[in-house]
Amino acid sequence: MSEALHLTAVGVGPGDPEWITVKGQRVLAEADVIFAPCSETADESVALRIARPWLRPGRRVELLPLPMTRDRTRLEPAWRATAAKVAAVLQEIAAQRGAAHGAYIVLGDPLFYGTFAHIWQVLAARHPAVQVDVVPGVPAFVAAAARAGLPLATTSQRVAIVPATYEADDQELAGLITAFDTVVLLKVGRVLGRVRSVLARLGVVDRALYAAHVGLPEERVVHGLAAIQAEEAPYLSLLIVRREEHP
Repeated sequence: MSEALHLTAVGVGPGDPEWITVKGQRVLAEADVIFAPCSETADESVALRIARPWLRPGRRVELLPLPMTRDRTRLEPAWRATAAKVAAVLQEIAAQRGAAHGAYIVLGDPLFYGTFAHIWQVLAARHPAVQVDVVPGVPAFVAAAARAGLPLATTSQRVAIVPATYEADDQELAGLITAFDTVVLLKVGRVLGRVRSVLARLGVVDRALYAAHVGLPEERVVHGLAAIQAEEAPYLSLLIVRREEHP
């Protein structure tokens, strides 16, 4: 029975459906069911929006609402409930067909700052019959750099990648920008104003690449922050800060 329940986490990239790997396309086309995580308050799953061109007509889709919070007292029950639903749906399909293969779609890459790693951990502990594998995807910051023609690093340069919302200390953020050749700040969202102030003090505000909704119709990729007047940015936004200006 352990081989009858199979789940593949597929990174669908940040926006453009054509950035999905060939293997990811095949998994999406062949899966019995698509599991699509989404915000509890959202009307749609962005990952599902990206993946739809590769789904067969009538393919079963299961939305998986998850809280957008750092509060583990809310997150951990949600992870357990999500893992239980995935296992139950796969068991239901396997009871009818003898086996079941689900695809769990994830923005960017499944194992890079996402919730899937937590879901996988719960599946392994509580639902070991579900066999899991992963198809990697394109992270948003890689896509943003490609859009802008901006090298992330060359030769022996060092890169730091951090969630901007977790960097509460301005001095620590300034230290990262001073210590690394490139700093990628993910989910800059509501802390954009504070981050802009730190960059201005360091004299690198014009060397920051701002990107939001990369690969989606509402994409915005801008060199420098002079044109970004808002103190807050969308959730799916990031900054790439280069210590040295690229020619």
